[in-house]
Amino acid sequence: MELDKIENLLQLYFEGETSLEQEAQLQNYFTSDKVAAHLEEYKPLFAAFAVAREGSFNRTLELPEDKPERYWIPLAASILLCVGLFLTFNQQSGSDQDLGTYKDPEVAALKTKQALFMMGNFVNKSTGNLNKLDAFEETTNQILK
Repeated sequence: MELDKIENLLQLYFEGETSLEQEAQLQNYFTSDKVAAHLEEYKPLFAAFAVAREGSFNRTLELPEDKPERYWIPLAASILLCVGLFLTFNQQSGSDQDLGTYKDPEVAALKTKQALFMMGNFVNKSTGNLNKLDAFEETTNQILK
C-alpha cells in the first residue's frame, strides 16, 4: 500500500502538484534503504536534492554602483542625426547634376515609346504562357467529366 502511495506522490511530484509535506515524504523515502527496485533510478535525484539543501552561500554580494544618469546622450544623438539628414536632403540641386531628364521633347517621347514597347513585350511573353494553362484546364475538365 505504501508503494502505491509513493508512486502516486512521485507522479504528482513530476506534474508539479505536490505540497511541501508530500515532497518531504518522497525525500524521506528515497533517502532511506527501503526503495523499491523499479524506483531506484530516482534515488540519485533525491540524494542530490538532500546535498543541495545542506549547502549554503556564505560570500557577500557586491552590487555595482549606480552609474550617473545620462539621458541626454540619446536625445543629443537623435537631434544630431535629424540635423544631418535635413542638411543632406535640403541642399539645392546644382545645374550640373544629371537627373535623367531630356531637354528635347522628341527624344523624351522616343525614350518613353521604347520603354512602353519593352513593357508590352514582357507582358506578352508572360500572358503567352497562360494559353498553356487554358489547355491544361480544358483537358482536366474533360477527364473529370
